[in-house]
Amino acid sequence: MGRYRRARAVTRAMKRPLRALLLLAACGLLAACNEMQYYRQSVQGQFDIWRQAEDIETVLSGDTLDAQVADKLRLVLQARAFAGDTLDLSFNDSYTRYVDLKRDYVVSNLYAADEFSTQLYTWCYPVIGCANYRGYFDQQMLSRDREQLDGEGYDTYVGGVTAYSTLGWFEDPVLSTFLGLPDYRLVGLIFHELAHQQLYIGGDTAFNESFATAVEEAGLEQFYGDGEDAGELQQYRRYRERVAAVVEMAAEARQQLDRLYRQPLSDASKRRQKVRILAQLQRQITALTGTGGAGFNNARLGAMGAYHQYVPAFLNILRSHRRHYPGFYAHVQKLGQLDAAARERCLALWSGYTGPESTPIPTPCGR
Repeated sequence: MGRYRRARAVTRAMKRPLRALLLLAACGLLAACNEMQYYRQSVQGQFDIWRQAEDIETVLSGDTLDAQVADKLRLVLQARAFAGDTLDLSFNDSYTRYVDLKRDYVVSNLYAADEFSTQLYTWCYPVIGCANYRGYFDQQMLSRDREQLDGEGYDTYVGGVTAYSTLGWFEDPVLSTFLGLPDYRLVGLIFHELAHQQLYIGGDTAFNESFATAVEEAGLEQFYGDGEDAGELQQYRRYRERVAAVVEMAAEARQQLDRLYRQPLSDASKRRQKVRILAQLQRQITALTGTGGAGFNNARLGAMGAYHQYVPAFLNILRSHRRHYPGFYAHVQKLGQLDAAARERCLALWSGYTGPESTPIPTPCGR
């Protein structure tokens, strides 16, 4: 694992309860708030995962492990080493332990947006700051909170989550929920989640997710770029093309909706045209993919945009640094220190960057 060696088991055993107790103490300060129940289920869900986690090397040394699961775990360790040694990601002992959750998703994320807006609702939390989603282990609580938002007139969307990052506060384990992914998506997921440990800007979901997605894309090109796994690289590129096409369709629909919502029309007229635009998007995506999934609304469009909005900008910044990752991370860190409006302006400039021959990106957006 190079310089990213695992800490001793006894050290990990001491750190995890200490961090958990600190988090519980923070939640205790919120006892007078209605949020206490939400934080309690979050802490309990995380404890349940820790309790089941086993060291991957110990799991692999046994004789009862399914061969396919064993191959996936070895691939995770390979991806983790590559992330440290080649992508220069800095992280803790995440993905050195394994948990079989015996369910399809580890948590479910709730997204919400006003009836006439594609801007996502924002929730704020202790420690990590604000985000445009809310994660639930407790499905009954999720249903209750979603129903409340629906009743208040919000568009809502729930997405199952196979993996998430605790941003380096805890040592995230490998979960059975993402071992069923194709190899290229599994490797990409490891890069994506470790990128969140490298850099996270509170309150800017689009910035954070686009950055992690850009690291994922660039990392996969390098991971499979030596020709030994040409088939995986081709599958990944086809997958990325499909995702890009869907994102482009969703972005166009979002722009149409944004224009519609700004018009001086009656609510009834906006609702009729909103239904038409979303139905058209559903048909387009179904024609492309063969399945459109659940119905589209403002919240689902907002969630899709959060993961891809600034990916081209971050990839261009990385290219300007000639794939020197430390310089890239330092540059992105500086952008993250700007206010939200300045960050958005900078990323818009970088989205149009075509190389050294193009107009130089001015300070504070440039190097």
